Amino acid sequence: AVVSTQSTGGLAQDVREHLPELIDYENTLSILAEERHSPMGVVLLQEILRYNNLINQISGSLTDLEKGIKGLVVMSEDLEEIFRCINEARVPPMWSKTYPSLKPLGSWTRDLVQRVDQFFKWAHTGTMPLLFYLSYFTFPTGFLTAVLQTSARSNNISVDSLSWEFIVQILDDVNITGQPKDGVYIKGMFLEGAGWDKKNCCLVEANAMQLVCEMPTIHFKPAEIKKKAGRGIYSCPCYYYPNRAGTAERASYVVSVDVKCGSATADHWIKRGTALLLSLDS
Repeated sequence: AVVSTQSTGGLAQDVREHLPELIDYENTLSILAEERHSPMGVVLLQEILRYNNLINQISGSLTDLEKGIKGLVVMSEDLEEIFRCINEARVPPMWSKTYPSLKPLGSWTRDLVQRVDQFFKWAHTGTMPLLFYLSYFTFPTGFLTAVLQTSARSNNISVDSLSWEFIVQILDDVNITGQPKDGVYIKGMFLEGAGWDKKNCCLVEANAMQLVCEMPTIHFKPAEIKKKAGRGIYSCPCYYYPNRAGTAERASYVVSVDVKCGSATADHWIKRGTALLLSLDS
């Protein structure tokens, strides 16, 4: 099929117009001051560097593509691939190395804006968000480790002696007015292969035709390592995106979240393949 360079040029322009601004790294260093050396400060700075590199990469390849379309530079194989991907509303593979995603180009670009916004606000104010989207971290496991390190330092204990207690919130987010004393509030997770009973705070069968449902905010609270999950608890695996197997470069599995089984057993939810997802494919 002959691809119209004009339409692809327009689509590329559309991506450029929605591209977020770079986050000012030097300014963030001065706002964080001594906090830059704290576990959370280190994670924030690493995330800023990764997203800034990605934004620069996208911007650079769009500039080259525009020149290529106008015939000002030779279209390399990389540019040809970006050209094809944009035309097919797919994310060019070079852009998806920072974090895995199955979203088409349009929703991927909108998602990128929201991701960068979480870190922009944190960097700009030096204040951690009240509610974290775990999905917005390029390395969520690094962030979770930093939360445990922060808790270990403030409680003067070894980080190795800590694991997680998960408290699914019953009240809506508007009722959360301050940071938890220990740990973080995590939102934006999706439950696949089950529904959630908000009142009884447990798993239930999903409604007919419902593939995923939004999970309420969960308080990830560092706790001294406890014995294995007891009866009536399902250790629910959480994946970065719908491809649970991940890739050779990168696992999709992030963490297991203990949730109440409800009237079924943990085995029932294992057979259902019930899991949490940080992002969807749409």
